[in-house]
Amino acid sequence: MRTRFFTRVLAVGVVAALAAGCSGGGEPPSTDGDNSNDGLTSNVRLEDESQPGGTPKSGGRLRIMIRLDANELDPHRMSETSAFVINEQIYESLVQSYRGEIKPAIAESWEQSADGTTLTFKLRDNAFFHSGRKVTAADVKYSIERIKNPATRAPRARSYEGISSVEARDERTVEMKLAKPNAAILTLLSTAASSVVDRTVAEAAGGLNGSVDGGSGPFKIASRVTGQAIKLDRHDKYWEQGVPYLDGMDFTFNPDDNARAAAIRSGTVDFLWRPAPEFIDALKRDEKLKWYGGSGSLSLHLRLNTSKAPYDNVKVRQAIYLALDRQEILNVANSGFGTPLNAGYLPPDRFGALTEPVYNKPDIEKAKALLAEAGFPNGFEAKLMVIATSAFQVRSAEVEQQQLAKIGIKVTIESVESTIADSKTKAADFDMYQSGFGLTYDPDERFSASFLKGGGLNYGNWTDPEYENLIVQARSEMDKNKRAALYQQAEKILAERGPVAMTFLNADFDVVQKDVMGYRGDPTPTYRFYRNIWLDR
Repeated sequence: MRTRFFTRVLAVGVVAALAAGCSGGGEPPSTDGDNSNDGLTSNVRLEDESQPGGTPKSGGRLRIMIRLDANELDPHRMSETSAFVINEQIYESLVQSYRGEIKPAIAESWEQSADGTTLTFKLRDNAFFHSGRKVTAADVKYSIERIKNPATRAPRARSYEGISSVEARDERTVEMKLAKPNAAILTLLSTAASSVVDRTVAEAAGGLNGSVDGGSGPFKIASRVTGQAIKLDRHDKYWEQGVPYLDGMDFTFNPDDNARAAAIRSGTVDFLWRPAPEFIDALKRDEKLKWYGGSGSLSLHLRLNTSKAPYDNVKVRQAIYLALDRQEILNVANSGFGTPLNAGYLPPDRFGALTEPVYNKPDIEKAKALLAEAGFPNGFEAKLMVIATSAFQVRSAEVEQQQLAKIGIKVTIESVESTIADSKTKAADFDMYQSGFGLTYDPDERFSASFLKGGGLNYGNWTDPEYENLIVQARSEMDKNKRAALYQQAEKILAERGPVAMTFLNADFDVVQKDVMGYRGDPTPTYRFYRNIWLDR
């Protein structure tokens, strides 16, 4: 399996070169390397700006603007991409993943037993929480058990169900027992969702979603105004010598696409995270800026609530899936920047993905016939919920509304705030929901959270015993080719009778001022490389 990604800086006058599957330009010159971890990101194709302008300088604050604040900053409970962006600066896990390679983090070394069921981690002696407490094996035990505890309501808890026990052998030694070998375990433990948290903060009033964090990462929360700004200061006792270079990061939030583009062009911000695609060409022409593009990490979908009629009828779902023109949705919603998803959740170049489409061009007549067989020869009325401040998601919903009208489904779009969407989806109080899922380091993390019974992101509680068996079996399949085959079978089921119509994989871009250095993108995805950014000022 070949997963390809790159980041490329583009100066004025240079033609845009986008990742495979994105519109515009061809592939850039690149280097191939095999940094594979169980085949997840083999034969990586990349470019970056690892050491531009000489030796990195220390100091200064990076001003970053993103679209929306996170509703939940507790790393074990978060589900929004913005929370991952912020928390990967604040929290550390036992290990870290960079471009598919597992590297030490809080654990400086680890060993795995011959039968694959025991992992022993040796913690570094110089890892400190932001509270000043040293990170200990007891904190690791507490963190994993907190994730597994149903009371925590961790969205990804099902991925951890194979961990049978975690024991602190001494202050720096953690022993983890698995019920059976798990091919994804180290990758899982590298994610921000597996963050080791300060138990004294987690159990205090306010917990981990207030203005005090429980992390040990390179930055710590200095202040937080919900919905407006989060300021992070450098963690002076961070274990990695010389890192971070910055004194701090200042995050601001603005859902207005025009305002965000104006902010980076005026110099009000240093780093614009994922500008709207309609501004890409104008930003490219700005001589004061440079930008990076690569393969996408957000997989867009139309989710159906299978806990209620008529969406519990597989023929209704199939009719909807057949009626959609995914290329048109991509063109209108994201200016063509991305890849249509004509099969399951995974894009074609990811480990475990289907390489042949399940859906091609829309088949309106077949879709109508399926609706008639399901008892809806004249269609039906439906509500489609979308977050109002997400312009490209709203555009997706509008195209889907028009396309479904062709088979008699009369869609009313409900634009709501993100907090309302969060509560309504968790309560299964919706018909259809236009949303998206970030790609995860390992497929199991997404499949378990979003499509297995009891998964924290399985809105509508879709269940399919055959699908579930394939996902659970894949976890303990250590042969990567066999594991990929299991995922491909699962993806076909998801595409043909699952609860979501995948629509497109976006193409991600970041725009920065010219004196922002050290950008080393990793659309695995992870944002922990921000610790290596520095300012040439």
